[in-house]
This record gives sequence, structure tokens and C-alpha cells, in this order.
Amino acid sequence: MVAITSFQSMFQTTSTAKAATTSAASSTSTAASSSTSVAPTQRAAGASGSIKLEFSAGQPRTADSVRDQLRGKIDQALGGIYKDKEQRAKATDESLKSLAPQIEKAAASKDVSGIEIRATTVEQTVGSATNIRGLGVEVGLVRDKKVSSADTNVLDYQGKSAGLTGAETAKGLAKGTYSHQGEASSASATEAGSAALSKARNALSKVQQTTDALRAYRNGDTSQLDALRAQMQGGGSATQTQPSTMDPTSALMSKDANVRKAALSQMTQVYKVNYR
Repeated sequence: MVAITSFQSMFQTTSTAKAATTSAASSTSTAASSSTSVAPTQRAAGASGSIKLEFSAGQPRTADSVRDQLRGKIDQALGGIYKDKEQRAKATDESLKSLAPQIEKAAASKDVSGIEIRATTVEQTVGSATNIRGLGVEVGLVRDKKVSSADTNVLDYQGKSAGLTGAETAKGLAKGTYSHQGEASSASATEAGSAALSKARNALSKVQQTTDALRAYRNGDTSQLDALRAQMQGGGSATQTQPSTMDPTSALMSKDANVRKAALSQMTQVYKVNYR
């Protein structure tokens, strides 16, 4: 499950691909090189909208106690994505597995005063042609009222690591949104992109059907329009419409040019696809 706002925002493709293989290899190499030399960045703790876990000063803590406290906070953060309790619980368990190193660090480091969790987005660039944007969760340790990229882990909506490099985490920490160069390794990116692409292909198929039906109608063949009308009405079932609303495919056969124009506009809105 993933919240997909639109084809344009969740699966954006550019109109040209320039030497995708060479570009991807070059970008990936550059990102890897940067991740080894980039200095960690910081942001102030207490970010608006963040979910906070604060540790009591002087109270002993173990990895198990930190994990137990963090479980409820992760579940709360995922509540905005999952309404189904079982799916949310599964994603929470997966998140805790991915956060195991951070949990150990929080338990062992006495200067860690808490953990902050923020909802975020992760945009993955695959080659030079495709951007895939998905929901994510940022989890950072708080030290001296600050959160460092070195203590931050970004997960996808299923609780798996988003696969960011140190440089990518450092760059995204301040603004709260992240970008990742390379293949879409996480399930969220793959599923979100596949779902959006499927939606787009379906819409394009509908547009093509309408175009073909109109072309056939102009040539005197109404069978394709009849078939399209039956498909829109669920196979010709007795689905009733409002008396004031005319079936758009029937209207396309009207002798009134204004009625045909209005019907075409209505069908265009139904099967509208945004192109970049």
C-alpha cells in the first residue's frame, strides 16, 4: 500500500533519455564517491510535526527497552499511511529490524537524549529517464538538541531501508525530503512506480479506444462507439443515470455539433492524462 497522489507526481518520466546507461553509471559513481567524503549535516531537534521519543535522564536503558518504546512511536508515524492495523503492525516490525543499528547506538550512547521521527518523501532517479517518488519515514537520534545525518536512517513506507548514501542523507536532512540516484531497490519505489505506470497505461488505452471509435464513426461505423458505451455502462447493464445527463458516447452521434463537442470534452476529462 502506498499513497499515490497522481500519475504526474508519483511517476514522472522525462520526454527524452540521453545515454541512460552511461549517465546512470556516472551518477552512481559520483554519489558513491561523495558519500565517502561528505561531512555530516545537522538540524535542530523539535521539528514541527515530528514524533518524539524522549529518554529520562539518568535512567538505564537497553536495546530492548529502546525498541519497546520506539515501537509505539513508529506505529504512530505509520498510522498516516496504513489504516489496516495488521499491515501497520507488519511495517512497524520491519522498521524495527531496519533500525537495529540505531537502537543499539541509542542504548549505548549516553549523550543520546531521544529519537525524532518525521514523515518524508524519497525520490529515486533511475538512469536519466525516470523519477519515482514514494513516502518514507525519517528516524534520527537527538544529541545536544540536534539531529545529525550520521545518526539518521530513512525507511520506505514498508519499513525497509531507502538505500540512501551518506551524501544523500546529509543533503536531504535539512529540507526533510530525500533524493536517491540509482536503481529503485526498495519495494515502495517499485510498487509505486508499477501502480502509477499501470494506471497511466490504462488511461492511455481508454483514450486510444475513444479515438479509434470516433474515427470509425466519422467513416460511418458506429459499432466501436456502441461497444465503448456498453463498456462504460458495465457491459450494457441497466445502470441508471441522472435524467439531465446524456450518455457521452450517445451524444457523440448527435446531429447537434454543440452536443457532440460537449460530449467529447466530457470523455476527455474522464480519461485525462498529464504529459510532461
